[in-house]
Amino acid sequence: MNIIDFQPVIWNVLLKSVRLNKLSNAYLFYGTQGCAKEWAALEFARILNCFNKENTSCYSCESCIKFKSLQHPNLFMTFPLPASKKENKKKDSIGNLSQDNYEILLDSLNKKSDNPFYKINIPGAQRILLSSIKDIKKNSFLKLEDSGKKVFTIFDAHLLSVGSGESANSLLKILEEPPENSLFILTTDFKNKLLPTILSRCQKYYFSDIDILNVQLFLEKQGVDKEKAIEIASFSFGNLQFASKLINISNTSIFRKTQKFVEQIVVLKRDNWELFLKEFSMLAYRNPDEYNLNFQLAQAWFNHAMKIRSGYESQSLGFKKIENKIKEFNKNYPNADLFEINNLIEHTLGALKLNLDINLTLINFLMSKQTLLKGKKIKKAI
Repeated sequence: MNIIDFQPVIWNVLLKSVRLNKLSNAYLFYGTQGCAKEWAALEFARILNCFNKENTSCYSCESCIKFKSLQHPNLFMTFPLPASKKENKKKDSIGNLSQDNYEILLDSLNKKSDNPFYKINIPGAQRILLSSIKDIKKNSFLKLEDSGKKVFTIFDAHLLSVGSGESANSLLKILEEPPENSLFILTTDFKNKLLPTILSRCQKYYFSDIDILNVQLFLEKQGVDKEKAIEIASFSFGNLQFASKLINISNTSIFRKTQKFVEQIVVLKRDNWELFLKEFSMLAYRNPDEYNLNFQLAQAWFNHAMKIRSGYESQSLGFKKIENKIKEFNKNYPNADLFEINNLIEHTLGALKLNLDINLTLINFLMSKQTLLKGKKIKKAI
């Protein structure tokens, strides 16, 4: 499957801009997680440097082969990295990584080249470093090694503004006077967290959720049997990153795990909360991926609760098992502010990345959620 199968409208617009040679200096691809923003950025970079200008599906020229392995000299990828305690100013941002993190990065890049929906996530990475933007500035003024355009992709661009925002301000200066033959593509799940001045210098494209049928077909191409692919696709809400995490979990386990977690956080019982706090405070440090997965499953559950309130009926027989539980929840909590509960879960997920006190974060999460279940407003997002 190609990018056009997942985001046909946006991709055709981008191809038209290439054909007419009407390119912007900077683009912003934004939308929910797992909707092919990063893949589109890499594919757009490939098209701009392909030797076969008339064939947008070329993957065989020397340039396209290099892009496939993410090794093209005109491709510069920027993503969140952990800050180094002893930064060597003679080295670039990658050179300042620890040996362990450097090996994780190399492995992540290999996985990204094989699966465009793979998320590069280096331990301890909380923001886009100022040193990474300095690398962009340096590389943007170097002579082109090949014909085409230098393309600078910045994944999770909202993390430019973390802390004092010096990385965002530094990038802004580059965007104000963009170097010749350079193009910038920022991707983010959170457009509202970017500086207005950066937004004003980008041509913006909103990426909608991927069609559930395309999620199913993608999973089948990954070797998932059809029945399981249908179940995962129906639960994932068009988020292929999330769907990929569910491949190795049986459908029964997905539903059981989700229902257990939701009951722990919804039912107001002391034993429930004590067990939840003990289990997830430890899990956050011992297995952060599993910690995140549980909250993401709950997020999907509450999203489905919103859809069912609107009259949605699942065609998946397997999903019916959990759908009845969701209908029961909607009956018991008719005033629950599901949208704000979703936001609360998102904020709780972000707290782990920011190294906030997890035990306190979880206590605040449970208390705030009870307020939202009653349909009341919380004074401050926790």
